[in-house]
Amino acid sequence: MPYPIDDTTATALIALHPWAVARSAQPVQLAVETLLEAERARRGQPDKLGALQALALTQGHLLKEEFDLSTHAHHDGWKVGAVIADVQGMIGVNARFGFGVGDAVLKATVDSLAAQYPGAKVVRIHPDAFAALLTPTSQLTVQPQQKEATRARLAEDVARVLPADTAAQDVPRHTVTLLELTVDQPSHWQVLGPLLWAELERAHAMERLERTTDVIQRRRVRLDGFVPGPATPRG
Repeated sequence: MPYPIDDTTATALIALHPWAVARSAQPVQLAVETLLEAERARRGQPDKLGALQALALTQGHLLKEEFDLSTHAHHDGWKVGAVIADVQGMIGVNARFGFGVGDAVLKATVDSLAAQYPGAKVVRIHPDAFAALLTPTSQLTVQPQQKEATRARLAEDVARVLPADTAAQDVPRHTVTLLELTVDQPSHWQVLGPLLWAELERAHAMERLERTTDVIQRRRVRLDGFVPGPATPRG
């Protein structure tokens, strides 16, 4: 059965997304669909490429299980690795091959990361950049040799979705970044998502701008989320 929306609710929806008026003859419907899409992303529903959205990391429950099941969260620190792959010159890829092939290149990037790192969570951190999160439950760790191996495999997998006559030098290349983040004494799983997102952004920028020579960017953040108290007497 249809569910009518009153004028007050419709006006509130348009106030949240005023751009919908210029984009659609049915702006209220578009505003509702936009809200639904954001909520699905926050809850961890993959997008059309098969990647999780950053909202699932920064606002959703993506890392809740990882915090709950990590037995070392309070001792050796909560640790996560990341392999970030950024398609270089995506605007040029779309201009040369068309947006259909461009979307196929992005999907091939996601699929390649998922295949190379089974059990990892692949998150879209930018329109053309993705991170495979090597979380505690994946039982995967970041290793120096992964950088070139990942780049080579990405090139192979992307080449398969390009026109058959594409020259090797025209196959899109990827900037690959390796990150290992350790968080000491996190107070709650909700603090990990925004922190990890910020570190992914930082590592990606450092690699892309050639501001680091480290194969693996290792970062340690101390939160001191737990207040030490007197020893509990044993009897």
